[in-house]
Amino acid sequence: KPLPFFVSQTRLLFPEVGPRAVGRAGAMLDSLFIITASGGYVVERHFRGTTPRLACEPLVERLRSEEHLEGLPGVMCVNRRQALIHILREKMVFLAVVTQEEPPLAVFELLDRVYQVLLRYFGEVSEDSLRQNFSTVYLLLDEMIDSGLPFTTELNSLESIIAPPSTMGKVVQAVSGSSSHVLSDVPPDATGQGGPLSSLTSALGGSTHTQIGGASAEVWWRRQNVVYASNEVYVDIVESVDCICNSNGQIISGGVSGDVLVNSKLSGLPEVLLTLRNPGVMKNVSFHPCVRLHRYERDKALSFIPPDGEFALASYWLPDTTLNLPFHFSASVTYHAEHGKIQISANPKMAVTMQHKQMLIDKFVVNVRLPAHICGANLACQGGNIRFDEDTNIVVWSIGKLSGQENKAEGTLTYSSDFKDGSPLIPSEEKCTAQLAFVIKGWSISGIRLDSCDVSGTNYTPYKASRYTTASGRIDWRLA
Repeated sequence: KPLPFFVSQTRLLFPEVGPRAVGRAGAMLDSLFIITASGGYVVERHFRGTTPRLACEPLVERLRSEEHLEGLPGVMCVNRRQALIHILREKMVFLAVVTQEEPPLAVFELLDRVYQVLLRYFGEVSEDSLRQNFSTVYLLLDEMIDSGLPFTTELNSLESIIAPPSTMGKVVQAVSGSSSHVLSDVPPDATGQGGPLSSLTSALGGSTHTQIGGASAEVWWRRQNVVYASNEVYVDIVESVDCICNSNGQIISGGVSGDVLVNSKLSGLPEVLLTLRNPGVMKNVSFHPCVRLHRYERDKALSFIPPDGEFALASYWLPDTTLNLPFHFSASVTYHAEHGKIQISANPKMAVTMQHKQMLIDKFVVNVRLPAHICGANLACQGGNIRFDEDTNIVVWSIGKLSGQENKAEGTLTYSSDFKDGSPLIPSEEKCTAQLAFVIKGWSISGIRLDSCDVSGTNYTPYKASRYTTASGRIDWRLA
């Protein structure tokens, strides 16, 4: 997701910014730590000297004291020599310690790539999964980051070097007494046998040998000798909406971030050509290295030899304040002398839903944060369920599927009392905002569509499919 403007423009200012600093050997990261949300250290890897854990304590103390970790600043300058840059993923903190001037967005991107790789290998990124696969984690970090700089971050390249954990691998390791994480680049012996464990691994359905390297020097991102019994390719266009709306529903600021995700299960060395309807959406775009840029610049078509498995073919950002959200939403909070009143309504726009009949607005949730002087609420709703969280002072209305019926919620708010004279504390000067969350299947808000998907250079006819998803990023709706 695009980061806030103030983060993208941040510079890490250190005392030494003259020619001496520029002339030093550069490194993006000095150290990398993976920490639990409670402040426990799970993984630490040092690239340029050893960074003591004491340098991370300012962030760790905030982790232990803060209730809402999402509010922590992504960049913290803790002293005159070191800065801490972190991201939060699945209640795990990926922390980078830097001592030189670096673009924060580049560090954020590298930390997110580390998370994505670990997620691909282990299925989840938690303290238990990291500890159970300790050696694999450190092997991956050594391959991904060299002397503090990004080295090999392509998932398919990493999988050709370091085998993902599997039940078969653990059995072979237990029998042989050696690790099978790192794959060999030495071919099998002259007899074609992989050694004494070949019969065991064959019986378990595994391969005794995987060769390191891509299909060729020009196609380094794809594994060699890929064979599938059933050849298929899937294209997912996933978009996320981030915007700020006023009380009238007009978008003040915002845009759409999108990803073209491909899951390729094709044998051999196929050529794939994707043609798009409304390719002008992809102006601020970044591509996977497999995309032929000259073909895109000439024809606005995506031509590539795909990596094996899942990968992000393209990512784009479309700033747009004229977006047509597919639903009507209104909310208001008013304060009277004895109590307050809240009213919310949400309904789909029939003009949009009738035009796109396959559209489904699901998992619709409204969160309204109330002022601190509201101590209680008596709520009722027509559609879904609604509750008031006293710990966070948030009204949570979970509608679920947003269908054609009228969805309304309303209630009365109770004020806190002044401890001196018992008079009600009316927060008449405070404004509220609502945050919306939803998932829309079968529709892209930007209007981008896939016209065709052609696979050539093969002697088979693959199965092809595509789908579209639009989800909420951060949508803030100012209340009247």
